[in-house]
Amino acid sequence: MNRIAQAGLPVVFAIAGLLLLLTSVLVESASALAAAALITTLLLAAVADPPTRTRNPRRRVAGRFAAAIAALILGTIAVIAAFSAGFSLPDGWVYVALAGGFASLALLAPLGALWRADLEIPILRSERTTLLRGSAVGLTLAVGVLIGAYVLPAVDTVVAVTFGLMAVLEGVALARPGGAGLRRVPTTDETRAVEAAIAHGPPEVIGFRRIVIRGTGGAEYLSVEARLRQRVSPERAVGVRTALESTIKAALPNLVVSVRLRVSDDEDMPQPTRASVLPSAPWKAP
Repeated sequence: MNRIAQAGLPVVFAIAGLLLLLTSVLVESASALAAAALITTLLLAAVADPPTRTRNPRRRVAGRFAAAIAALILGTIAVIAAFSAGFSLPDGWVYVALAGGFASLALLAPLGALWRADLEIPILRSERTTLLRGSAVGLTLAVGVLIGAYVLPAVDTVVAVTFGLMAVLEGVALARPGGAGLRRVPTTDETRAVEAAIAHGPPEVIGFRRIVIRGTGGAEYLSVEARLRQRVSPERAVGVRTALESTIKAALPNLVVSVRLRVSDDEDMPQPTRASVLPSAPWKAP
């Protein structure tokens, strides 16, 4: 059932995106085109960015940059199309509003089905948020078109430009060297989960630093640097990283976990502490 749930995310996004794209072509609506571009960008961010241990880091970087380029192109096209259309409302604005409403409902439908399904694991918060963000795009399109029809036609163009700029910003975030998303300091529970994983993890690991939590594409990602006692073989490094990521993930199931391994100089030895670790903090011992 979880495989069906995972496959359902791109399927419903594809249905909603194609519906909006078809509407934009038939009605010549810049706002529908921009909504389709933004929905596609949200899906790209959710699929391309997660730093899971089952993916090769180089392939992940390549995939993220490819998604970033696609998002930038889609966002730019949407903005150009919005300004080219001017501040008038298309004649078939009713169909645009209906398409936005149907797209919003299509993206909400999996949430209703999954909440009633007997899943082996709960639906991830990232999946819920991605679906909700996509649904919000369709709803905003429908509301914006209705306001444009009955109050001010320029609102439709403003919605289109906003969607295009949001797609561009998502592409810029994906292209950042450190990954996409806004960063925050970890909570006490998140820090304790990392400390416990280091304390009871492989014997080669003696400390950690730079716990960073960032959010993008509806998901939150935890990254941390783990210090090794000495250099190990590439095969052992993969085993150490996998063990740490699995342990942290078990304690923090709503986060996508990424661990980096590093061997530091002797003068950089960790000091015992249980305080929260800021991104610029020195090495810490569990």
